[in-house]
Amino acid sequence: MKTTSKLELTPIGSDYKSILPKHQIPDPLPEIMKAWITYKGGKTVLEEVPLPKMLPDDVLVEPLWISICASDANKFVDLTGDLKKTVFGHEFAGRIVGVGENVNKALIGQTVVGEEHYPCLQCSSCLEGKFDRCQKEGFLGWYKSGNPKDWLRNGAFAEFVSIHQCCAKPTQDIEKFNFFPSFAEPLGNTVKMERIVSEKSGRVPETLAIWGGCGAQALYMVPYFASKGVKNFVLIYRGKSAMMYMKRCVMDLDANFYFVNSDDQQQLNRLKEELGQEDGFVSIELTGQKKLQKMVIEYASPRGKIFYYGLPAGGKKVMIPGTNMDIHTFVTGRTGIEELNLNSVKGIRVMGRDNESWKETIEALKTDGQLRKEIMKPLVMAGTTENMGDLVEYLINSGVRYKQEPYGPRPAKFAVVSEKMMKK
Repeated sequence: MKTTSKLELTPIGSDYKSILPKHQIPDPLPEIMKAWITYKGGKTVLEEVPLPKMLPDDVLVEPLWISICASDANKFVDLTGDLKKTVFGHEFAGRIVGVGENVNKALIGQTVVGEEHYPCLQCSSCLEGKFDRCQKEGFLGWYKSGNPKDWLRNGAFAEFVSIHQCCAKPTQDIEKFNFFPSFAEPLGNTVKMERIVSEKSGRVPETLAIWGGCGAQALYMVPYFASKGVKNFVLIYRGKSAMMYMKRCVMDLDANFYFVNSDDQQQLNRLKEELGQEDGFVSIELTGQKKLQKMVIEYASPRGKIFYYGLPAGGKKVMIPGTNMDIHTFVTGRTGIEELNLNSVKGIRVMGRDNESWKETIEALKTDGQLRKEIMKPLVMAGTTENMGDLVEYLINSGVRYKQEPYGPRPAKFAVVSEKMMKK
């Protein structure tokens, strides 16, 4: 599909063929790099900036595969907090091209997936070496960590990114399997969700209700849970085109699907009647929408469980009914898995990835070819990183949530490869 600019969007899905780096790692490293700077209001401009600073335990990564997360896209115009400009991009994979003084130089050349949450190095968890449980973490391109000496680290819309070595997860060659390796990052959220659901429920549920079940995260969640044995999915959705797109994506899965429009009261009444008869039913909340929060609890079954993942756009406060807790605060807390008592229903927080889920994610992608294929179905290629400014402009002009045909208002996964990979 051609857009009004030079940008061409090509739905590729599971027909993607691996593009691997052939260019040499720069030696010595340059002092200046190119980065796509997004200014408040959404304008995104290619500029030259200094190479990222590095701490002794950091590695310098050259992003080679970058995918656009809906959470980034929703911040292109307003940015985060009081930022005036930033460099976005938190779903990426690439090569380590430099290391801090405490890091083994043998890591140079290793292909890694980036973890965008980076440790503060000061909290009690960090001091114990439990960096994935940092209580004051930073986020690439969004905000600094709680360490007063920290700076806003740039995201992957740049030639280089500096991250703590714990945030560089070896790909173990998944990029060679016709798989876009940055997709390991969002899949990691789902892997952790499945583990917590199974632990808290004592089993993999046979039936699972997902609120926001045709949204971005659901595109990973549904095939992964199906691979773990879930047989029946109740997908509560907003928007017909999102539902139609999800139907196309799940057609090859060995499971039953029931689609419920969150604006259709008759369908909702039927859902409430059926779930009300099933004790201990499991629901996953992905929307973070104020309108739906009361319904999520009302339609839960007796002694059921609600696993919260959804975050409100822009971090706005959306209260969980019957509590004094807003979803954003509840979901993003990092001091263990918290639970809420919602009458007879348990509300359980699940967000982000930990070391265990990263290991499980890479192992699943290495060994399960069908899972790789299913996860790749939403892939839309947008060329190379030289098209990044046009892509951001397109997403903003399309209402951010990708409303133009043939994509409809559904969360296709837009991705680019580094222009360096296209040079011989």
